[in-house]
Formats: sequence, structure tokens, C-alpha cells
Amino acid sequence: MSDNNVNNIDNSINNENKSSNDDAKTIAYNLAKKIYELDSNVYESVGSELGRVFIGDADKCLDKLSALIYTNPHGYLLRSEVALVGNMARTIKDKEAKSKFMRQYNDILNEIAELPHGFGSVDILDTSISELNVSNFHRNNNDNRMIICISRTEGSAGTDIGFALADKLRLNYYDAEIFKDLVIRKDAEKDARWKSKKIDLSHEMINPEKARRFSRNHGLPANDAAFFNESEILRELAEKEDFIVIGRCADVILKNNNIPHVSVFITAPVQQRARRIMELEKIPYSKALKRLVKLDKKRERYYKFYTNNIWGQAYNYDLCINSASYGIDEAVNLILRVINRDK
Repeated sequence: MSDNNVNNIDNSINNENKSSNDDAKTIAYNLAKKIYELDSNVYESVGSELGRVFIGDADKCLDKLSALIYTNPHGYLLRSEVALVGNMARTIKDKEAKSKFMRQYNDILNEIAELPHGFGSVDILDTSISELNVSNFHRNNNDNRMIICISRTEGSAGTDIGFALADKLRLNYYDAEIFKDLVIRKDAEKDARWKSKKIDLSHEMINPEKARRFSRNHGLPANDAAFFNESEILRELAEKEDFIVIGRCADVILKNNNIPHVSVFITAPVQQRARRIMELEKIPYSKALKRLVKLDKKRERYYKFYTNNIWGQAYNYDLCINSASYGIDEAVNLILRVINRDK
């Protein structure tokens, strides 16, 4: 290709870019004019003592506003100024005038939304997380699957909230004690299979009980084996039923296995939690406080060790609730509203 041809192509591209930029600036200016005129008309109708949103020389205001629309360095600045016009329009007492100006306001918002760099066009959505939202999980028969994981601080009534929620939704309920029983059953099944195998343990150096435990746990320490057994049980449950699970790092286990769920963290101020434990257990406040601090630290270490995540960190959950602000019944209702099951 000759140099002349290359130059012609470059010139053509530059002309197209210039034309595109000119069009964008024209659109921005026309939109700025609509915003400015709406502000003027609303102010005249309201006679607000707060004054207009855009004051000073009209040409300078339009240039500034159109530049803000065109360059959009901070979308929220444009949004805030336009919102002020809308706020003022909502105070108009004449219903007909108010309706007219609010239609113009909404039309302007729609035009802004259609701009290539309009405010609100960059979503916070993380698809790798949103794909695990419970609303995206369907069984083969297309019924919605409902799995809710509840983590909680000691004394926050998180377990009570989870149990009440399961009762309200008529879902199966699993907590540490139930998982312990399920793991025992699973171990018994493994032992039965192990015993059915013909293994020569006649050698005096082999302890049958140790050999059985080693086979059952695949050589893992008991705590690690229990965690992996619970993880396996959790995955199996998720394949066949809806349920609510308390703790057990269930939120991370399900996430790592791409199983949609809703994760909830429930807590409350330390003093309120300690008073609740004190009343439930009939123990002194100081003892209740020590107990909740000890158990919270235990859960935090467990969660960190098996997930490498921070227990209680808000961004690790879909919903965080201060149960002291709602109580058990209202906390249940709040979760129901979040999962659209409040009807």
C-alpha cells in the first residue's frame, strides 16, 4: 500500500472521529439547554427561596453543563445537579404544572441514560458472584431452589432466626449438632464398607482401630476429616433439597462448588448479646461476656482456617443484619423480603 493511500485512510479516520466528536458535543449542548430551561421554568413556578440550581450567565452555564455531560469526569456531579431540579419540581403545588415538569425531568433522565457515558451505566455487578444468587438456581423441574446459609455471632439469636425462618418456609434445617450426627452416620457407613473388605490385620504391628480410623479419614486429622465430610454432605444435600444451614462455612463451600444460595450474617452489639446469654443461661454478665468472646474467636479462627476468608466481613455476605434492631420475628421477615418470599 502506498504512502498516499495510508495518508488518505488516516485522514478519513480522523475526519470520522472529528465528526463523531462534533455530534456528541452538539447532543451534550442540546441536553444541557433542556436541563437549564427546566431549572428556569421550575424555579419560576415554585419561586423557591433557595434559588435556581444553575445561576449566572446563561452561556457560561450552558458551556459548563454541556462540558460536564460530554466529558463526564464524574457522573455523580451531573446526577446531583439534575436531581436538585427534580427535588424542586416535586414541591410544586399545582398538580398540572408539577406533572408537566416531572415528565420533562424524566425525559431528561432517559436521555442522560442513553449517553455513551451516562451516569449509572457502570454497574457494580460481579457476574461471578451474581450467578450464585439463589434466583438463578433451578432444579430440573424448573422449581426455584432455596438454600440459605446463616452465619452468626454468639448471642445474636442467629440460630433462633434460622430455625424460625426454616419453620416459616417449611425448609429442612441443619446446624452443627445435626451435621455431627450426619457425619457419624457417614463414618459408620465407611466403617461398614471397610469391615466388609478382607484385610489381613494379623501382623502385630497393625492396630485394627487405628487402621479403621486411617481408612475412614483418608489419613487426615480428625478435625479436617470432619470438615471435608460435612462439605461432602452439604454438596449432596444441595443436589436434592432446599434447606437452611447454620454456620459450617456453608456459604464458602457452596460458592466454591458453584451452588447458588443466599448468605446472611447476623450480629448485634456485644452488650446486648451478653445480656441475652446472661438471661438465657442464668449466668453473671461477666461470664456471659467471656463466653461470647471465646466462641466468636473460635468461629473466626475456624472460618479463616478452612476458607481463608474473614468471618463477619460484610462483603463476604449477601445480607448483614443487626438483630438488636429487629428482633427475631422482624429479622425473619426482613430475610423473607430479600428472597421475595414475604407473601
